[in-house]
Amino acid sequence: MAWFADWGVVHWLVLAFLLLILEIIVPGIFFLWWGIAGLIIAAITYFVPLSLVVSVVLFAVIAIIASVVWWRYQASKNQHDDSTTLNQRGLAMLGQQGRVTAILGNNTARAAFGDTTWRVEGSDLQLNDQVEVVSVRGITLLVRKL
Repeated sequence: MAWFADWGVVHWLVLAFLLLILEIIVPGIFFLWWGIAGLIIAAITYFVPLSLVVSVVLFAVIAIIASVVWWRYQASKNQHDDSTTLNQRGLAMLGQQGRVTAILGNNTARAAFGDTTWRVEGSDLQLNDQVEVVSVRGITLLVRKL
C-alpha cells in the first residue's frame, strides 16, 4: 500500500494515457477529459509536489469541470431543430449564396448552389451574378443580388 501513497508524475502520466487509450476504445467523449485532467495533474505534480489526497481531489475537480464545460458547449451547439425544414429542402436553402448560371427571362434564372441548380427569381439578374436566397415560393427560390 506504500506505493499508492507515493504517487508521482509517472503514475499520473500512466493513468492519463490509460484513460486516453480507453477513450479511443470506448465510443463517446467522456474519458478524454479525465485523461487530460491526468496530464494536467502530472504537469502540476512535476513542478509542485502534492500529496495524494490533494492531487486526487484536484484531478476530480479538473475532470468534472472540463466535462461539464464540454457538455454545455455541445448542448448549445446542437440547438438547431431540423423538424421545421424536414422534407422542405427549399427552406434549408435560406441564406445560401450561389451564382446565376442561366437567364430564363421575366426576372427568372437558374442559379448554382454547390452542386445543384435551382430556379430563382429576382430583379435585374445577370449571368454570373452572386445571389443570396431570401425566401422560397413553391420550388422557386427568391433571391437578391449581392
